[in-house]
Amino acid sequence: MCERPTVGAPRVVPTVTPGGVKVWLVTGYRDVRAGLSDPRLSRDTRAAAHVIDGGGIDGQALRALPMELADSLLRTESADRLRRLAAAVFTPERVERLRPRIAELAGELLVPLRHQRSVDLVAEVARPLPTLLTCGLLGLPVEDKTGSWTEVLLAVHERAGSSLPSYLKAVADSDLVAALAATETTADELVNLVAMLVVGGVEIAGGFVANAMSALLESPHRLALARNAPTMLPDLVAELVRRSDPLHVGTFRCTTAPIRLGDTVIPAGEVVMLAGAECPSDRRDTGAVGHGMQYRVGALLGRVLAETVLERLIGEYPRLRLAVPAGQVPWQFTRLSRAVESLPVEVG
Repeated sequence: MCERPTVGAPRVVPTVTPGGVKVWLVTGYRDVRAGLSDPRLSRDTRAAAHVIDGGGIDGQALRALPMELADSLLRTESADRLRRLAAAVFTPERVERLRPRIAELAGELLVPLRHQRSVDLVAEVARPLPTLLTCGLLGLPVEDKTGSWTEVLLAVHERAGSSLPSYLKAVADSDLVAALAATETTADELVNLVAMLVVGGVEIAGGFVANAMSALLESPHRLALARNAPTMLPDLVAELVRRSDPLHVGTFRCTTAPIRLGDTVIPAGEVVMLAGAECPSDRRDTGAVGHGMQYRVGALLGRVLAETVLERLIGEYPRLRLAVPAGQVPWQFTRLSRAVESLPVEVG
C-alpha cells in the first residue's frame, strides 16, 4: 500500500542508488505533477540507463528498442491530449467485454494443474495470462508466454512497419483494438497508445494478478468467503487490488536545464525520479502522477483478469493452498512495479 510522506519531510532530495549513482528523489504531489508537465525534465533518459533498471519506458528499456520506435515514445507533443485519447479508448466497458476471451485463456492455462501436486502460480498462470491476452489482441503469435513488454512492442513494430493503423485494423477482433485503430491520432500518439496497452497489459496487469492471488491465498477468511459466496468475488478482488497495488516507484526524467521544484533547484544534466508511489493512491488513479494511463489500463485489465482466473481456480481446485508460509513468498521490486515473483502452491 502507498503511504503518505512523513509530514514535514523534504519533498525534493538528492539520494544515491544501490550502485552509488546520484539521483534526485521528488515525492511531493504538487512537485511530481509540476515535474511531469515541465519540458525541462526530458523523458529521454537513454543516456542515464546505467542508473535505471529498465522496468518501464525509459533508460535501458528504451535502448532495447529500435531508434525510430524509442523516439516515437518520446515525441508526444501533449500529455493531456494523449490522456484524453487513452481514456476514450481504454474504457471499463471495452475491457469487460474481454472477459469471455480471458476465461478461455485462463481455462487453457489451468488444465495442466490437474496433473501436478505443486506448481508456481506466477510462472504458470499469473504472468502468462496477461501476455497471452495482450499478444492475442495485437495479432501476435505467442512463442514465449513470459515475454517482456519490450519484446511484445518490438514484435508489433516489426509486423506493422510504417503502417500501424492498417495493421491494427487488420488484426482487430475486439472492440478495444477496433477503437484503437479508429482513433484519429498522429503516428507518435498511436505508438504511445499501443505502448500503454502493452505495458499495462503485460507488466502492470500481471502484477495485479500475481498480487491478488497471493493476498487471497494467504487469508483463510477471504479464501473461505470466496469459495462459499462466489458473488462476493468481485468485491474481494477490488479489495485485494487496492491492498496489493503493484505500482512501485514512479518515473525517471533527465534535466535539460536547471529547474526549481519546491524550494530546491536541480541543475541541468541530472537524473530525477518522480516518485508516484509516494502520492495518495486516489490521485494516482486519475493519471496525474506516476505512470498515468499505463497504470489505469493495467488496473482495468488486472481486475478482470484476476476475477476471472481466481473464480476458475477456486471452483476447480478446492484444496488449493500456499506451499510455503506467507512470509516466505518472494517479491520482485523494479522501478516500475512491486509484485509477487513466485507463488508456490499445493494443488491437491
